[in-house]
Amino acid sequence: MSRYFQDRAIGQNKKLRTRGVLFDSALVIFCKQGISNTRLEDITQYAGIANATFYNHFKDKDEFVHALAISIVLELLKPLEGALVEIKDAAIRIVVLTNVIMNTALKQELWGTFLAQSFYIVPLRILVPAGLSRHLDASTRLKAIIDSGVEQGSFSIISDRFQMEQVSWVLLSGLRRLGKGDVNIIDRTSENMLRLLGVSSVNARLAVSKAQAFLELK
Repeated sequence: MSRYFQDRAIGQNKKLRTRGVLFDSALVIFCKQGISNTRLEDITQYAGIANATFYNHFKDKDEFVHALAISIVLELLKPLEGALVEIKDAAIRIVVLTNVIMNTALKQELWGTFLAQSFYIVPLRILVPAGLSRHLDASTRLKAIIDSGVEQGSFSIISDRFQMEQVSWVLLSGLRRLGKGDVNIIDRTSENMLRLLGVSSVNARLAVSKAQAFLELK
């Protein structure tokens, strides 16, 4: 079992350490059994934590799944801080965002599977907890890039919820396929996202090449 969230909680208070154990344990169980088929007792038993302790932290499974999704998304977005500021072309920004998120998730193979499962359980707009900057909201960040691309004339689509769901699902599908033998999955995901936004196949491949050149300099 990965100890990602437990390791992040080392030296923190007991509440954060307990949440770390629950998060790491739940990822294993959710990805093995599916979110809908998992009982709270499955998670607490695997974690070695009493059910009563779980309810000291979360009111129910839905709240827990939401909290876990938020925590993963925030971890995926951390490497993006500052990376997009100097890029003006929206298509290249989409590719850089996709590359950073997927390469970060590649180190944690269960994250993509969980996020894909939780897509219809956790609302698309994952609300950021109080006290955190709203620019960390994954859907807000993505929609801002798409809107800028429409203004630039790079994307020939209507920027609405339906389009956001389509593009987000491509990204989540790519995350789910990480580590399963497709060495080009990150580039394919980026290109498919751009194609959904109305970018030609030639320009999509060109954006991927430019983004890779940018990332190699970082």
